[in-house]
Amino acid sequence: MEQTNSKTDFTLEIESLAYGPYGVGRLENQVVMVPATVPGDKISARLTDAKGNYAIGEAVRLLHRSPLRQTPPCPYVNDCGGCPWQQVRYEAQLKAKEQSVADALRRIGKLTGFELRPIIPSPREYHYRRRVRLQCIGAKRIGFFRAFSHNLVEIDSCLIADHALNHAIQGLRTWINELETPVEHVELVTGDDPDEVVAAGKIGGEFNSRDDSACERLVDQAHGINGLILYAANWRKEWGQTEVTVRSDDRICLKVKGDVFTQVNAEGNRELLRELLATGGFDKSDRLLELYSGAGNFTLSLAKLVQKVVAVESYRQSVDSGKRGAQFNGIANVRWICAHVPAAVKQLAKQRERFSKIILDPPRAGAKGIDRSLAGLGAEKILYVSCNPATLARDLAALVGRGYKLATVQPIDLFPHTFHVESLAVMIR
Repeated sequence: MEQTNSKTDFTLEIESLAYGPYGVGRLENQVVMVPATVPGDKISARLTDAKGNYAIGEAVRLLHRSPLRQTPPCPYVNDCGGCPWQQVRYEAQLKAKEQSVADALRRIGKLTGFELRPIIPSPREYHYRRRVRLQCIGAKRIGFFRAFSHNLVEIDSCLIADHALNHAIQGLRTWINELETPVEHVELVTGDDPDEVVAAGKIGGEFNSRDDSACERLVDQAHGINGLILYAANWRKEWGQTEVTVRSDDRICLKVKGDVFTQVNAEGNRELLRELLATGGFDKSDRLLELYSGAGNFTLSLAKLVQKVVAVESYRQSVDSGKRGAQFNGIANVRWICAHVPAAVKQLAKQRERFSKIILDPPRAGAKGIDRSLAGLGAEKILYVSCNPATLARDLAALVGRGYKLATVQPIDLFPHTFHVESLAVMIR
């Protein structure tokens, strides 16, 4: 490692991207992670923090520009923490995400003998997000938090947000400034049908009834917002049309409330569903268990192919949306269970229920601790959808310990310009 004239600065070559906002290089035998760098960069760097077996650095000067580096098109990229890989060409992002999945499975899960399939790119690199969360703090300002802080970066538009959401930001800002009720954050959500934008906001404290007229004015086409949901603990109120439409390739149509989880990348979500249906090999003999089923994103398409689906989800609003979607689509072979997933799985195993296949799509924290109960349900195949390679690797390793074998892993990019990556893993026994 070539030292510079400075006592604190050193020359660093960036070798790879970490699962996070950093490029990775080595100073002698120590890993050094530097934000906003690209594999192939050569930089003058300075250490800012030591973390035991690795260190955090900052780039002082770019000495050699990597051919994989691009100029970020977003004016907020140096302040906002939302797209930390925007300086990396998209093809290099995909390669790094595929590698991060492989590294986690082999290093954390100690998993071998599986097929890692080439990553599926996002259909769109920009303007792919159909939901964004805007923070509201201080003097009635809205925007995103700066990386690793709660300092607000005000924005007028976002390069990865759907155009309909960007159109609604100014109307939302005007509304926020009219309110007496404090708002902590607002999520803007759009659907697959035209003229569907819902704002779902969490308030701090009590709702001031004098704000009702401002809320009514917001849900006007002139603002590009059709529905408003405000909520707090044990309180909720709606104005206008508060549902958005989610459509799949097989003509399933879901209507979900704006504060109910939907995948952020609409086209990528349809690709994910196609992969799930193609990989699962579902038929009318199957009795499926779906865990973390949400509002039925997978459920209803699966139900058309199989004998029975038991869908487990803890959030009541999601379950209610799923039930309405099943009724609207004429699907009657789904049993909905609103319960905490570990408790529900334990109860199903206690009741000696049996399923031919199990599908789970947990949050980023994964599904730790349910492997024993899952293994007792008799499934020949488990399909695990994950947005976190580390917790995926941990949970798959636990299932291997219960007699399953990891067969295939399919990474899918739903989040361009971030380090996040979706994966579909298939376990068999």
